[in-house]
Amino acid sequence: MKDIFSRVKGTTSVFTVIGCPVKHSFSPVIHNTMALVTGRDFIYTAMEVQSDCVQGAIKGAYCLGIKGINVTVPHKVAVMDLLCDIDKKARVIGAVNTLKYTEDGYVGYNTDVIGAGYAIKNKGYEIKDKTVLLIGAGGAANACAVTACDEGCKKLIIANRTEDKAKRLAKNISAFYDCEIETVSMKDLNSVDSCELIINATTVGFGDKAGLSPIEDKSFYKAKGVEFVFDAIYTPWETQLLKDAGEQGVETLNGFSMLIYQAVAAEEIWFDEKYSKELQEELCEKLSKYFRENC
Repeated sequence: MKDIFSRVKGTTSVFTVIGCPVKHSFSPVIHNTMALVTGRDFIYTAMEVQSDCVQGAIKGAYCLGIKGINVTVPHKVAVMDLLCDIDKKARVIGAVNTLKYTEDGYVGYNTDVIGAGYAIKNKGYEIKDKTVLLIGAGGAANACAVTACDEGCKKLIIANRTEDKAKRLAKNISAFYDCEIETVSMKDLNSVDSCELIINATTVGFGDKAGLSPIEDKSFYKAKGVEFVFDAIYTPWETQLLKDAGEQGVETLNGFSMLIYQAVAAEEIWFDEKYSKELQEELCEKLSKYFRENC
C-alpha cells in the first residue's frame, strides 16, 4: 500500500485508453509498468465510452487536463473530427490511436505504424530496400503498409483475398509515398517473384482460425527468398504461419512486441522524449513474461 500512496499525488498526470469494449485492454498494464520503470509521475487507466458519447468524452477529458489518450475500436476514425491537428501518418491511414494534449486541443497520431517499425528493427531486421509482401488490406494492413513505405522498402506487394480491396489500399498509399506497389489475390500468391519480408495483417491464425496459415505452401519461403516473417497476431504466441516459416529456417516475430512498441511510441509523443533501445527491450521482456504467465 505504501507504494500506491507514494505514487499517486496531486501532481500525478492521468492518461487513459477509450474504447468499447475496453475491459480486455492490456494498455493499463503496459503503461503503468512503464511509469514504474521510467519513474514518471503518471497513472494510466481504461474508460469505456459508447459511440454516441465520444464527442463529450473528448471534450470532458480535455477540460479535466488528461494529458494523453489512446483510442481503440470503434472510435479510431470518429475522434478525428474532434482534434485540432492530425499527424501525416495518421492521415494516410485514416485513423488515430493516440491523442496528445496541447494548448489548442488534442493532436492525433497513429503509433501502430511506429510500433511495427520498432518491432521489426529492434529484432535486427531492416526494411529499407527490401521487397515486402503484405498479406491483408484492412485497418492493420493499412498501418503496416505505411510502415513499409516509411521505412523505405524497395517494393510493396499487397495480397488479399479480394484483390479490389488491395488495389484501393495501394491507391491510397501511392498518393503519399513514391514506392513501387503491386497487388495480387491470395489465390495467385505463387505468382509473386520474390520477397524478403512477409507481414501478416489478417486474422488468419487467430481465434476460430487458429491452426491455419495464409500461406499453405511451405515451399513458398525458400522459393521466394523469404528472410523474415512478422505476424501481427500474438494469441496464440506462435501462429501456424510463424511455425511453418521457422521450420524453413526463416526468422520470425509475433505481434506482441508491436503492441509494446506502439505504447512506447505513444509515450515518446506525450513526453517529447525518445526511449533507448535498451529500455524498449527491457519493457518488452518484462511484459511478454507477464502476458504469457497471466493472460
